[in-house]
Amino acid sequence: MPKYWVRSLIVPMQLLAFSVFELALRVPMTAQGETTSAIVGSVTDPTGAAIPGATVTVTNIENGLKRSVKPDDSGRFSFPQLKPGTYSVKAEADRFEGQQNNTVSAGLGQKQTVDFKLNIASASESILVQEQAPLINPENPNTSMTLTARSIENLPNPGGDMTYPLQFAAGALINTAGSGNDFVGGTNGYGNVQFNGLPSLSNGYIVDGLETNDPLTNLNSGLSTNLVLGLNSIAEVTVNTVSYAVDQGRYGASQVNYITKSGTNRLHGNLYELWNGSRFDAADYFTNATSGNHKPRSTVNHFGGSLGGPILHDKLFFFFDSEWVRIALPIVNSTTVPTPAFQDYVLQQLARGGVDSVTGSTYQPAPQLVPFYKKLLFSLYGITAGVPLPVLGCPLYSDGTAASGNPPNGNGCANRQSISHSSDDREQVQTARIDYNIDARNIAWFRFQSDTGLQAAYTDPINPLFNAISSQPLYSFASGYTHVFSGRLVNYFNPAFSWYESLFGPDDFQKTLAAFPIVLQGSGANAPFTTLGGLDNTWVQGRRATRFFINDNLAWTVGPHELRVPSTITTHNLSVLWHNRASPVEICNTLNRLGMPVKLGLARTLRSRGRYRPDLL
Repeated sequence: MPKYWVRSLIVPMQLLAFSVFELALRVPMTAQGETTSAIVGSVTDPTGAAIPGATVTVTNIENGLKRSVKPDDSGRFSFPQLKPGTYSVKAEADRFEGQQNNTVSAGLGQKQTVDFKLNIASASESILVQEQAPLINPENPNTSMTLTARSIENLPNPGGDMTYPLQFAAGALINTAGSGNDFVGGTNGYGNVQFNGLPSLSNGYIVDGLETNDPLTNLNSGLSTNLVLGLNSIAEVTVNTVSYAVDQGRYGASQVNYITKSGTNRLHGNLYELWNGSRFDAADYFTNATSGNHKPRSTVNHFGGSLGGPILHDKLFFFFDSEWVRIALPIVNSTTVPTPAFQDYVLQQLARGGVDSVTGSTYQPAPQLVPFYKKLLFSLYGITAGVPLPVLGCPLYSDGTAASGNPPNGNGCANRQSISHSSDDREQVQTARIDYNIDARNIAWFRFQSDTGLQAAYTDPINPLFNAISSQPLYSFASGYTHVFSGRLVNYFNPAFSWYESLFGPDDFQKTLAAFPIVLQGSGANAPFTTLGGLDNTWVQGRRATRFFINDNLAWTVGPHELRVPSTITTHNLSVLWHNRASPVEICNTLNRLGMPVKLGLARTLRSRGRYRPDLL
């Protein structure tokens, strides 16, 4: 059985990258994601004086929700903690002509200012209806960019990655992952945008109040396809880069807030599909140069759709989005494999013993190893054709004759070949949301998301037996509840939860180990063969993460001021696992069960990842 070791510690977050651990961290914080908006303004008469007894009503154009408030003694009014969207704002007062603005856009994390100057009513009552909103709003403290669903749809976005719109924000430095050593845990890996001279791990990604940064790397790493999917379910995204509001700003570079779409009083939806594949591509020279090789298959298929609408008019709404990605990427590897002639030579020499022509070492006859090489090692090679490669110490030429020289340098022991494979990844994201307008003082919403798939984590160039996969499921839940205590006191409660697993290894690790329980890696010019056994000495590895977020924001309007009491409680539980390689005793037992008696000393040699010895190929 494979062994796992997990060390349980309570450690500071800065030690995360240096430990193998299970981390339970409970931290109260003062910063949180933004999922609401606000509308503020004033109501005055033609002289600029406040109008006693005036009433201001906002109505959500999409779901019919209404809230009313009376301006204060100075004529000011405020509607905090609103669901982002388009509103109709109406001001009324006795003996004054009412006014109404039907196109007030309350953006995510933004305050929209709407001022009314009411005229004294004439003999015939009328209401002035406006269809425009102010273009500049001085009430917003954030330096931000906001994109609506329509804007997101019109952006060129290969792969439909949710983090891609960030690259259109002012000050963005794009394509920051350019190093050849990029990987999920690297400081340059996978982060596609930087702000303010800070690395990508200084960006915070928050969806419906739930932080979605990778729990280990703090980057915007995707799951099975390495894409952050679900963009079709997003109603609005705001990128805050500097000058945060006081209830935001836990990240140094940027804070990115997303909110998901909701159902409305009208049934609405969409369908889409994007496809590209190898049928439109040509094979390169190196692929065609190897006999029996073929052009690798490549396919990118991104499709999905959404549907939303009313369950009860003006009261209860649903929204569902389904997104699917199928990716088959070409992988072309240059490998070096033993020729059939050299395999026969090794099997003969094992029974005879001999002297290493390079080192001068003497090896005793070892006929007990013949079954290991014949039934296990050599049987793993498929195509062995290729370009003959001279190897110091090789006693054969490619035409089958004996190589000359001391030591010989024949080209009949190894073939260099170019092998084509396809790496198949797939991922599907399902998002469901319910919005409920309980009454004028109470509003609730609930959102559930399931992200599942399968990633081809490693594709072995020698034998698919050593391929590794990772399913990487993620399940998340978020909800929001708004309670209006009074026109000047509103509370918004936003709990969220997510569970994530990312484990890497062969589909059936026990089967892989039973077939070949070691990893052989050559070292030096006279051992040129490609590693055999894949990455089996590192599997199974990965992590699991459980996160809870409880956000609460109490907004209290006092005269021209708005006082906010935000709070966030976060719980992170992160388990990181690494596989411990099989011991020499386990290797010995495995080979013995296969009918190949092997001594413990040889098992220790097989376990190592050192240079090849002539008696070990």
